[in-house]
Amino acid sequence: MSNAAVLLPPESSPSKAGTAVRLRVPRWMVWSVGVAIVLTYLCLLGGFSLAEPDEPRYAEIAREMIELRDWVTPHLNYVKYFEKPPLVYWLTAINFELFGVSEFVARLWPALFGLSGIALAYVLGRSMYGLWTGYAAAALLAATPVYFGLSQILILDMPLTALMTVGIAAFWFAYISDRERKRTRRLLVLLLYMATALGVLTKGPVAAVLIGAIIVLFLILQRDLRALRWLLSPLGIVAFLAITLPWFVLVSRRNPEFLDFFIVDQHLKRFLTPSEHQEGLWFFFPIVWGGILPWSAFALFAPGMLRRSGARLLRRQLPAATLFCLAWSGAILLFFSLSGSKLATYVLPIFCPLAILTARFFERVLEENQHRVLIRGCVALLVLAAVTALGGAVAGTVLDQSEVGMIIPRAYAGACVIALTAGAALILVQRRSPQAGLAVLVLGMLVLEVVAISGRNMAAHYRRLGVTIHQQARPQDLVILYNHYVQGVTFYARRRTVVVGGHGELDFGSRQGDQSAYFWERDGRLLQAWRSPRHVFLVINRLELEPLLPRLQPAPRQIAAQGKKVLVVNFGE
Repeated sequence: MSNAAVLLPPESSPSKAGTAVRLRVPRWMVWSVGVAIVLTYLCLLGGFSLAEPDEPRYAEIAREMIELRDWVTPHLNYVKYFEKPPLVYWLTAINFELFGVSEFVARLWPALFGLSGIALAYVLGRSMYGLWTGYAAAALLAATPVYFGLSQILILDMPLTALMTVGIAAFWFAYISDRERKRTRRLLVLLLYMATALGVLTKGPVAAVLIGAIIVLFLILQRDLRALRWLLSPLGIVAFLAITLPWFVLVSRRNPEFLDFFIVDQHLKRFLTPSEHQEGLWFFFPIVWGGILPWSAFALFAPGMLRRSGARLLRRQLPAATLFCLAWSGAILLFFSLSGSKLATYVLPIFCPLAILTARFFERVLEENQHRVLIRGCVALLVLAAVTALGGAVAGTVLDQSEVGMIIPRAYAGACVIALTAGAALILVQRRSPQAGLAVLVLGMLVLEVVAISGRNMAAHYRRLGVTIHQQARPQDLVILYNHYVQGVTFYARRRTVVVGGHGELDFGSRQGDQSAYFWERDGRLLQAWRSPRHVFLVINRLELEPLLPRLQPAPRQIAAQGKKVLVVNFGE
């Protein structure tokens, strides 16, 4: 099959409701939704403390790169930390150098990567199905709660997703390019290799494995494996190696233990025989379905359209664009479902192709005048709003007062946003303005995302403890974490901490060189330090402090508390 198959028009068939119509998007709608997306993704980045455990971990690694002046060997609590490659650490550290250390600065790159993914959804959607689908794909992806939420957190999944999307988009445009434009194709293939290399520097070989699996699966579905000839680019391989090898070579030369830990422990063993995050084969299916709510729910009200698409798939009559999106999402879902280690964030790269397919679904709904699909979806959202409000009322009777004060108001606010949005959209659809109705639904979801993210301080964080230590501790004082390495304390205290007992993810680093001054196995050294003239700041769970009290002399004085942990000292005021 040649590349001409890509140029087949998207599947469509007029419904019984009427003749297909050509859709156009008003300029005011594009600008209003676009500005709302940018504001939603950037306005609340700095309003909340870094949440345990991931955000303060990655922020602290970047901060220590600057302090230690070592941009090759990542450190966490000043010991070697090789679980992930350094690209996001580098980017975050550059931000810290330019703008200072803060929550907003720490989260800026994930948000920018999230916005770039939205822009790529527009570019791909427009290329595959037309301008309307491009706009709709970007808007739907931006208003997808899981995608938005992970763009507001300093973790590696959003940067990896954006870089993978760049590489996959480069392949798509190379694939549909005219055979005569060989220079353009070569440049796009080079971009594919470079984006893949940056993905490897973000989260390891998984980037190359996933991008390769998506491309090969698509070419198999297209029966066009001949495309592999121009995909195997010597210049691309050189660029890939030029981007990835320098860091891997440098870090391996400085740390001979790196390769065994990084490749074997952190990748092969995690995939084949993990010791954590073990879930069942179907773990990701409800996450993917729920992750694109409410958009996925509308498909339930168009069973005929789904049956026709399924029949076309079985008869191999779907256009290449649809097969490409299906291969993209299917390869990701299959790979992570077969992995022994599973976390909900792993499947984030699946949401861009799903947003494109969902946008095409809505375009067909509007083209075929199937407004009843939108009407029923809006009614379902009104029911959801009522259930949410009812759930908030029930929760208010069973939760304690502190939880009620944080959760219930947001539940009611969310219910109001859903009800107002669905009601307004329903009125617009019934008045024959379905595009405006969809735009209102998107804007309403953006508002709902802001309402939801404003409650993120409910997530575990220990900013108060770390800031108190930073303000009160002198350079010679000891800061001790008892039985748990608390990421946020080290970051907000801006200093190294002593860990008594459970080393957790610092176990590997604690065994590199002599780290005995900072990793104590038993309580004896803690009790000895507590009795010394040296000032000691101890972070400990309330329940663990109680049995220690008779042995802590002088009696500890509490100076801060947060969540289940307290900060006590061995000196007076």
